[in-house]
Amino acid sequence: MKKFYSLTLVLLSLLLLSCTSDEKLSKVRLVEIKSVPEGALIIINGLNVGKAPLFASFEANEFSSFVKSVSITAIPQKEDLFTQVISFPAYNPNNPEKSTIPESITFNMFKSPNEENTVETK
Repeated sequence: MKKFYSLTLVLLSLLLLSCTSDEKLSKVRLVEIKSVPEGALIIINGLNVGKAPLFASFEANEFSSFVKSVSITAIPQKEDLFTQVISFPAYNPNNPEKSTIPESITFNMFKSPNEENTVETK
């Protein structure tokens, strides 16, 4: 059932992105979003998109970078775990690495946000 909702979200995102009036053709990149433990509520730019693990689609430019700034929040299901947030800026030619869209994002809900390696990107 989860996969059905994830697939529906991806298809809806692709449909919405194909309805743009921009002359430039934009690409869509899929990102796998996971949490340890599984089941964290995932919020992208303030929109609840479901529970991890899931796939989310993002508009990309020709450099596979975010076109708009993106903030992804993972909220754990248990109170003794930690909320995690990762943000990506929109593409900037002076610092393109920061806006590169990763293939996957894994939130470690056991670690405090003050610790290192709370969020892993690949």
